[in-house]
Amino acid sequence: MQPTPSDRPAGHNGALPHQEIVLISKSLSYRALPLEANNVSALFDRRWDVQRYGKATGDSNAYSLGLVGHHNIVLVHMPNMGKVAAATAAAGLCASFQRINIALVVGICGGAPFGKHRGEILLGDVVVSEGLIQYDLGRWFPNNKFARKDTPRDNLPRPNPEIQAALAKLQAEHDWLQDKVSEYLGILRPRFGEAVEYPGATEDILFKSTYQHKHHQTSVCTTCSTGNGKDNICDTALGLNCEQLGCDKQELVSRISSVGWEPTVHFGLIASGDTVMKSGEDRDAIAVRDGVIAFEMEGAGAWENLRGSLVIKGICDYAEMAELCSCDCHRCYKGVLGLLE
Repeated sequence: MQPTPSDRPAGHNGALPHQEIVLISKSLSYRALPLEANNVSALFDRRWDVQRYGKATGDSNAYSLGLVGHHNIVLVHMPNMGKVAAATAAAGLCASFQRINIALVVGICGGAPFGKHRGEILLGDVVVSEGLIQYDLGRWFPNNKFARKDTPRDNLPRPNPEIQAALAKLQAEHDWLQDKVSEYLGILRPRFGEAVEYPGATEDILFKSTYQHKHHQTSVCTTCSTGNGKDNICDTALGLNCEQLGCDKQELVSRISSVGWEPTVHFGLIASGDTVMKSGEDRDAIAVRDGVIAFEMEGAGAWENLRGSLVIKGICDYAEMAELCSCDCHRCYKGVLGLLE
């Protein structure tokens, strides 16, 4: 079925009054599948031919266009991660699509294992931003001391009234939203298989935050065997997984049983920065200091041009050295759209 003038997304000339919802997603490959963006478009109800709609001169973005419910969707395929990439994508987007209603930054992130009120966060759970914290914006001092810039001038503004109203509605319909997340998982399973499944309790592991992921045998590496500090980890160890390093399973943190696991939706502050968080100690310190429940890399960049935005991401690891992956990360956005006017 061809789009009609009433439901086609407006191009860069802004001729149509219909507003769009934007989804910004990084094209991440996992087990040879470009899962982040593909999972998003897999939940489109209808697709529009992107070649029928132009974009502004100088806009280097690649787009997919479709319909979810009664919402026209513009999906931005980000080729790279980080705030700069997100800001660049958002700038091109705003030039080409001038009637944007709301932007959802979707993808994967690292979770703080224990969120607000010590509620447990597991692989495959979904986090929705109540606000963003630029946790890496600040000053470094001697003795490896970092002071985050935390003034009204430096902090990102609060979500606009439309986003605050949307958040209030989402939280009020929390149970319905969780049911929808599980429902859309069933849609993704036939196409992506185990890549969107919960990996199981044997793979969903969390080490004590102070545990050092490094070589533990003196005969293997003298650098790693010298002391227990963060600086005593060789470069080779940074690229190895727990099985290769022989990490001690006695250092695991006991977790709630995942038998009969269903994804949980968590609302809270999300830390956004230009670095991949891979330190359990720093993760926990920042989570306590700033009250964040997850770590991601694109939200703050998109915010510069898209003040009406929400970050919706799936937990793929625990922001530490242990390599995990649960890439079922886009089930929530369609449920969110179902609650938006």
